Amino acid sequence: MTCKKNLGLLFIAFSLLVSCNSEKKPTTPDAEPTRKEQHEETTNEVKAPEKIISITEAKEDYDNYTKKRANLIEATEEPLEDGSKFIASRYGDYDIETVKNYIAYVEQEAKEAGVKVETLRFYFSTYPAKKESSDHKEVKHPRQNSFFILPTMKVDAMNMGFYIKDLGDGKKEAALIRDYPGILDSKMGDTHKKTNKSYASFIPTTTAAPIMFSDQSLIMNKTTMGPPPYDSDFN
Repeated sequence: MTCKKNLGLLFIAFSLLVSCNSEKKPTTPDAEPTRKEQHEETTNEVKAPEKIISITEAKEDYDNYTKKRANLIEATEEPLEDGSKFIASRYGDYDIETVKNYIAYVEQEAKEAGVKVETLRFYFSTYPAKKESSDHKEVKHPRQNSFFILPTMKVDAMNMGFYIKDLGDGKKEAALIRDYPGILDSKMGDTHKKTNKSYASFIPTTTAAPIMFSDQSLIMNKTTMGPPPYDSDFN
């Protein structure tokens, strides 16, 4: 009887020893990742977007723009004030943190206004032929071609650019760019007639603006355009 009892105690001790040795060892900063950890990392890998194009295609598109657009712009523009040749812009730079912050801000404002950002629309543009813009800001390179970014929201199955109205008391609403005062005015060069269509689901109709009313643009520009100076990745 005593022998059987000792064997039982020995078996229990052996089981505990095996169990302790089989426990996962704590990892250290220098430890190599396990197969499971490596698999978890690979499952979070970001795949290449479908809209990425090849370097060869980019070069072809760049050269086409040079021949069919940039050369025409330079041929029709008068020389600069110092007598040098006008050079058409080819690109604009934003540091990546600015882009991340812009997207986060746009989504934040849209959410507070109760709408969803559908797309970021890039509009080609040209700076005024003077040293100061209409809002009295410096124009570093007059006549330079550029672009600006405008977020859109879905309205009747169409994506349309919008801005934010701050009504005070933490209340915001989204309003269409095309409905902003003066945008579709013929004096601003637009040939389209302003529609009377109501977008009540997004923009409540009011007869008078609240005292705390203010408009917040979500359009981003103010990028570093080039040239000048004349440098490019493709020529």
